[in-house]
Amino acid sequence: MKLYFFSAFPLNDEISREAWSLQKDNQATDKKNFDKDSNSMWKNHVVSSDLYSEDSYNPMAAELRRKLSMESERLRARLKQELAELRERLSPYPSHPKHTLANVKEFLAPFTKQLQTVLQSNTQDLCEKLNLNLQELNPEDAALYQEAVQKITTALDESHQRRTAAFEDFKTKAFEAVEEERDGSGKELWEEVTARLGQEVCTFSLEVQGKVAALKIALIGHLASAQPPREVMASKVDQFCQNSATRNQQFISNLDQQMTTLQESQSHGESTGFHQTNIESIQEDFSTRLTALLQDIVHTLN
Repeated sequence: MKLYFFSAFPLNDEISREAWSLQKDNQATDKKNFDKDSNSMWKNHVVSSDLYSEDSYNPMAAELRRKLSMESERLRARLKQELAELRERLSPYPSHPKHTLANVKEFLAPFTKQLQTVLQSNTQDLCEKLNLNLQELNPEDAALYQEAVQKITTALDESHQRRTAAFEDFKTKAFEAVEEERDGSGKELWEEVTARLGQEVCTFSLEVQGKVAALKIALIGHLASAQPPREVMASKVDQFCQNSATRNQQFISNLDQQMTTLQESQSHGESTGFHQTNIESIQEDFSTRLTALLQDIVHTLN
C-alpha cells in the first residue's frame, strides 16, 4: 500500500526522514471539528478527524497529513490576502460620460454566455469523473487502486487546463471586440471596461485555483491512509461540485453587475478621471504575486 502511495504523491527527503521517526505525533493533532471562517471561503483544516483512529494509524501517513494541513492553511491565508488586496485596489474606478454605449452588458453578452457554458460543462465533467473514480477505488487491488488515484489527479489537472483555456478565450474575444470599439470612440470608456473584466477574471481564477488545490490536498491526504474513507471523500467532492456550480453563476453575475454599474454611472454623468497608468501598475503587481502564489501551490502538490 505504501509503495503505490509514493507513486501517486512523492515525498521530499525532509518529509521522508521526519516521518520514519514519528511515534505518537498523532496525539499532538487537535481533533476538534473545524468550521469555515467568517468569510466562508473554505475550510480551515482539510484533514478529517476520522483519519486519526487507531485502526488506520500510520506514522508516515499521519505526518504527511499534518504537513498537508499546515500547507493548506498557509495557502488559504495567502489566497484570502491576495483577493482582499485585489478587490480593494481595483474597485471601483469611475466612468466617463463623454462616450456612452447603449448597453455594455448586451454588447458583451455573447462572450459571457459562452464562458458560462464552458465553465458549467467543465465543472459537470470534472465532478462526474471524480465520482466515478472514487467508486472504482479498491485498496485490496493494488494495480486498480493506483490507476484510480492517477485518474483522480489527471481529472483535476485536465479540468484546470480547460478552465484556463476558457478564460483566455474569453479575454481574447472580449478584449478584441473592445479594441474595435475603442478605435472608433470612447477610448477611456473601453479602457475601463477592459480593466473591470480583467479584475473579475483574475479574481475568480484565483479563487478557483485555491478551491481545487484544497480539494486535491484533501483527497490525497485521505488516499494516504490504509483504509481510504470513500464516503468522506465523496462528501468532499459533492460539496466542491455544488459550490463550484454556485461560484460559476456568481462569477457571471459579477461580470454583468460590473457592466451595469459602469453603464449606470455614465448615465448619471459621474466622472472623476480614469487612471489607466495606475491600473496597469496594479495589474502588473498582482500578476507577479499571483504567479508566485500559483507556483507555491504547484510546489506544495508535487
